[in-house]
Amino acid sequence: MKSYSANVFVSLLTTDQQQQHQQQEQPQNNFDDYSESSRDINELDQELNLSTVIVNNPSDSSTKAILNKEDTRETWSNNCDYLITTLGGLIGLGSLYRFPYLAFENGGAAFVIPYVLICVLCGIPLLMMETALGQFSRKGPVGCWDFAPAMRGIGIASVVVSFFGALYYIMIMVWGGLYLYHSFSSIGSPLPWSDDVGDIPFTNNTKRITNSVEHFWNTTILNISEDFGGLSTFHWPSVIGLLIMWTIVYLCLWKGIKLTSRVAVFTTIFPYLPMLALFIRGMTLDGAWSGLRYYLIPDPQRLLNKKAWIQAAGHVLWAYGIGWGTIPALSSYNRPDYNFYNDIVITGITSILTNVFSGFVVFPVLGFMSHKANVSIEQVVSSGPGLAFIVYPKAISLMPLPHFWAITFFCMIFLLGIDSQFVTCESVLTATLDKLDQWYDRSPKRRKIRREFVVAIYVLISFAFGLLMATRAGFYIFNIFDGYVCGAISLLIICIVQLATVLFAYRTTFSSWHQEWPPSQWPGQTFIRHISEVLKRRLTYIWVCWVIIVPIWLFGMLAIALRTIGPISYETFIYPLSFQIIGYILTSIAPLSILVYFIYYQLKNGR
Repeated sequence: MKSYSANVFVSLLTTDQQQQHQQQEQPQNNFDDYSESSRDINELDQELNLSTVIVNNPSDSSTKAILNKEDTRETWSNNCDYLITTLGGLIGLGSLYRFPYLAFENGGAAFVIPYVLICVLCGIPLLMMETALGQFSRKGPVGCWDFAPAMRGIGIASVVVSFFGALYYIMIMVWGGLYLYHSFSSIGSPLPWSDDVGDIPFTNNTKRITNSVEHFWNTTILNISEDFGGLSTFHWPSVIGLLIMWTIVYLCLWKGIKLTSRVAVFTTIFPYLPMLALFIRGMTLDGAWSGLRYYLIPDPQRLLNKKAWIQAAGHVLWAYGIGWGTIPALSSYNRPDYNFYNDIVITGITSILTNVFSGFVVFPVLGFMSHKANVSIEQVVSSGPGLAFIVYPKAISLMPLPHFWAITFFCMIFLLGIDSQFVTCESVLTATLDKLDQWYDRSPKRRKIRREFVVAIYVLISFAFGLLMATRAGFYIFNIFDGYVCGAISLLIICIVQLATVLFAYRTTFSSWHQEWPPSQWPGQTFIRHISEVLKRRLTYIWVCWVIIVPIWLFGMLAIALRTIGPISYETFIYPLSFQIIGYILTSIAPLSILVYFIYYQLKNGR
């Protein structure tokens, strides 16, 4: 296995090295100052105790790369492993679970159209940026910002989001596991959610169809309490499921990316089979076309709804893992000279198609349920994060051999969850292990902590935090994570800061802006040129998106999101003020970590 430098931000162009020497001879030329904040590259080399060699880069130009001959960082066994693992992580529970309920909540096509537009114009360009940062640096979500050390807080913020995101994903796996258990235990008899129980009146004197699936979800899977008083009572099936799921995640992560990639080959491809079967069955149901019309034909008024655009923006960042630190974590195991253009195209397009296809699975069933109850689609079930666990089981109960399809589907939920957990947890672990490696370099006599032990500590901490969502009021906590912690605001702020850092501080100092204005070349142009050298193609479209479209979108969506913040609720239950405040605090942890680290760095260096 080849190994490459994990200690130096790879310099991709020989011309850049020549320019650096020219700067020493001609101080007035500030074309490309490769200093790190207030320190130049020589000081950085001394700090990291680097031993570098020059190797040929298989580019058409005279490009070369600086690599460390003592590097021990893992690399993917082959290019396919990287692609499959990335696809599995990004096209996971977010596609099957989160996208349909967001589309249902925001008027179907009125959500789908903004989602596709934002993916093409903003999501894919940001995906390319994060991939390049991880690959060129050969470091995880924190270390990839070493070219601007005062901004390492961006990586810390991403790790915080990934830590919370892993707690979110694991509960979806737990609930899928409980459905799987009941699917097995009911073999020989009807599925426990297969018969309708009729209309149930609500306390606000409205009527809504509540079928046996929704009843089963609320009473058996969640055992949900009326308010937060249920936090004092564990729902033991969820506790046991949580323990089992974290144990499985540990066994999949403890050996590193080689084992992860092998598992991902199966977990990425298999889920499409039951999705296709559910789609075919859904299209044969009465009323299916009314559901598809709701999904494909937009309501002009709802298309202009700010909420739809905000939630579409948040889901794009969610679907591509942008701002989560997962992309730099995975791409850091690539060769520095790897041409990842095809991976970006395949990942970007497949993510869009999979998310949109999940709507084709869900909305025909919603159309059938509304046709059967003779009500509009908006009234057929309550919207919310639990929608997928109502509609999918309903579709399964209407299929021939329902137990077979139930077992197949909830195994798929488990596999998609494992994929999502791989990349989300790897973001946290890569950042942690990179930091530990730095400590070992500074103190060679210190005994190195094995990866297995680090993963075990991380899993135990996550399990302890996750117990809050394994109580009778756990779904209310889960809803806080869905609406606040993993919502759009924190991700938008992270993306704004990281885009600004790349465009204005890539391999240069902020102080250099006072020495030469305008600069001979913008730092962002240097970065895009490095990417172009590796990908062997011009990236005019990506550059235009970075400097025009993406900033307008990010700032616009953030402004709208801040203006539309409102109290969080679940069905008719409005959260108490104290829990609203907790939600805001959790949301602010990731963005504030950027500011806190920036101040810490300035104080540490006596500024």
